[in-house]
Amino acid sequence: MSVFCIICSMEKKPTLFAPQIDALIGNLKSNSDLINQNINQVLRTIYTTLSIIKPFGDDEIRQIWIVVERGPVEAFGDYQEYKESGEVNNQKEFRELWEIYYPEKTKWYKFQTAKFREDMYFYFDDKLIFTINKEEEPANGSKSAWNLEYLERFVYWLSEKIVDETSKLQTNPIAYNHHIQHYLPWAKRSGRIIRKDFWNILGTETIRPDIGLGEKLIRELKNAVRVITEQEMPLLQEMTANEFFRICEICYDANNYFENRKERLSPREKYICMADGRDADLRNIEEDSPQAFYKWYHSGNNFGAHPWEICRGGNSTHISLFVSENNGQWAIRLAGSSIMRVEETVRMAIALYQNNVPFVLSDAEEIMCMITGKDYIGIVPDNIVPRYCANLFPREDRIIDFINLGFEKDLVSKIIKKTYWYPLDKIEII
Repeated sequence: MSVFCIICSMEKKPTLFAPQIDALIGNLKSNSDLINQNINQVLRTIYTTLSIIKPFGDDEIRQIWIVVERGPVEAFGDYQEYKESGEVNNQKEFRELWEIYYPEKTKWYKFQTAKFREDMYFYFDDKLIFTINKEEEPANGSKSAWNLEYLERFVYWLSEKIVDETSKLQTNPIAYNHHIQHYLPWAKRSGRIIRKDFWNILGTETIRPDIGLGEKLIRELKNAVRVITEQEMPLLQEMTANEFFRICEICYDANNYFENRKERLSPREKYICMADGRDADLRNIEEDSPQAFYKWYHSGNNFGAHPWEICRGGNSTHISLFVSENNGQWAIRLAGSSIMRVEETVRMAIALYQNNVPFVLSDAEEIMCMITGKDYIGIVPDNIVPRYCANLFPREDRIIDFINLGFEKDLVSKIIKKTYWYPLDKIEII
């Protein structure tokens, strides 16, 4: 449903409900053109109100929790619009869809402010929604009427919420934090679960590298990792394009990527089929010349390119075979610890080891623990994309795989019981 329709439906409401807030936040960008003098003043008031809270971090981060009602089904959207779009066929399906998106009667949001130099930042559920300069006066704002009218209403509502929450905190800080500890939904918290426990809960409905690889390959990887880690960083005396493609072929063939291809492909052709494609012209340099490879490597043309992404994928689901130069010698590093690709990475590592290719396996110990179910899976709040979240967990936990809690009540209940939940940060008054 369009944000405009939600705005229209809000005019009859005494407050804002969670679906309306989500519609705004989902479409809002931190743009100074959307801030007029009224909005600017309210944001400054919000920042001042929250300044009673003890900050943390280098950027004076302060945070507080806001609880918002989901409201009536009308706040979720317009039934006719959902029906015309084909998302629902009747009122019953419309209500069911509403309850899928908003299963609880209330929804919790984290609100934060931060400061860097003269700029003040405002975050709603970890999304930057406003930025204002401490000294500068705002422009008149965009002429888009619905933006300004809706944003003004939102920031006034937010200001009232912040005043209400900080008043509770000031009245009884202990009771306030106890309430959050007790009632904050698990989906808004961070925790860790042993992978074997996660496997036992989901059974065959999850990725099982222990089954996919089998005991024999796991033993072979363990041996390879032991030998590699006991040695010094292995180096190759020279590198050429053909040598790189040959090493890539070992990785590809270990996973039988081309077993069903009728035509026979060269190592270079296999690389072209599997790699990212942004190879900075690596495929076109003189193939057997160490000098050509050295010149290409140091040309600067591969800056921003992806020549080492030998199996293309998403930001966290590709596999890379990095080559780096060290005093005229060459080091190789295999990286691919995503649970989606870890079986492939393991087969590559074993094949490289068996073919006497010197290399280092990134996150070797973490991968060993992952494929045997001994590592931790990090559970992150539902407003955080479960990627690149290692900084949210203690370094000693060595967590490299992350999930959100999910929605299936039976499974979630079992996961919650088996999870260690990290203590929440106390909200304290200065």
